[in-house]
Amino acid sequence: MSAAADHAPRGREWRLTGIIFFGLVALLILWAAFRIIWPFITPIIIAAILVTLTFRLYERLRARFHDRPALAAIVMLIGITFLLVIPFFLVMILLVQQANTLIQHLQSGEAQQILARLDLSQRLAFLHRWIPGFDPASVSPQRLVLPLLRDIPGWVARNGGALLGGLAGVLIGFFLMLLAAYFFYMEGKAIISELYILSPLPERYDREFAAQFKDVIDATFRGHVITGLAQGAATTVGMVIAGVPGALFWGAVATVMSLLPFVGAAAVWVPANIYLYVAAAMGHAAYWQAIFLTFWGAVVVSVIDNIVRPWVMKGKSQLPAIPLLFAVLGGLQAFGFVGLVIGPLVFSLLMSIIDIYKRTFRIESEAAS
Repeated sequence: MSAAADHAPRGREWRLTGIIFFGLVALLILWAAFRIIWPFITPIIIAAILVTLTFRLYERLRARFHDRPALAAIVMLIGITFLLVIPFFLVMILLVQQANTLIQHLQSGEAQQILARLDLSQRLAFLHRWIPGFDPASVSPQRLVLPLLRDIPGWVARNGGALLGGLAGVLIGFFLMLLAAYFFYMEGKAIISELYILSPLPERYDREFAAQFKDVIDATFRGHVITGLAQGAATTVGMVIAGVPGALFWGAVATVMSLLPFVGAAAVWVPANIYLYVAAAMGHAAYWQAIFLTFWGAVVVSVIDNIVRPWVMKGKSQLPAIPLLFAVLGGLQAFGFVGLVIGPLVFSLLMSIIDIYKRTFRIESEAAS
């Protein structure tokens, strides 16, 4: 009797020891797997986002091809390549040309005269009495802008190898993204089923989280990427009509700036407006150009941000402005340029997880009481 009584506690002890040992080994393996996969996390995340956005189209193609998933996945990857790579390289070539033209224009005598008129250093000289160490010349556009522009050719010459290496890295990352996307197309449903099995939550909450995951990706893509591209395109069109040099370059900058709350595309078209007004006052441009760009930026570009964005995000949860700002900046630091999209996406998913947890906890608490 006593032997059986002693055997039971020992069995529990061995079971507890086994659980602890298994948990430690599992954590060690998970940590090692995370370290292995981390260098490729960006193309994997991009692939997951693209597959989530296009999975319905993939299923239609699969049905059209008489349930041949590999053929449907390959067609989807070819379509993604043509829709992303070719336009990307064409835009990059145009941006390089526009940037070169813009540098030449800003180094011309006419542009230097306009920048000199924008020089506020003399008007801000009184601040030297109130702010020790303040140099009014430090806010001069000529001192801020022109040295940077003049140094661009030398910077390109010094870093040409790094730029080529960066391009090679982009191509390798894109190839890895295609491989990951192919895997997600082929095995996506199986992966989700396995996650349902591993999840400790009831299945209805797992399905709700999966639906919210898709909604968040869709809302982030439509609310940030599409409206950002629309604002960039509208800024480019307005600057072309107004005769601003390097319109495509500034449109690309406006696309990126539109992702930042509080700032937006106005950080591009407002300084361009000031430049045109000063140029018109000096006889280098017509006033209608400045007036038109003012109207275009305040009405067309702002309407896209204030009306189109809420419309495409209708019924979707949106991040508040300040968390969105930190999400964008943190995403840039963690993931590079694609962090502009990944950062807000991760924060939105975090909000969804918190929301599901609160509702689950509340339901269980009410049921227990």
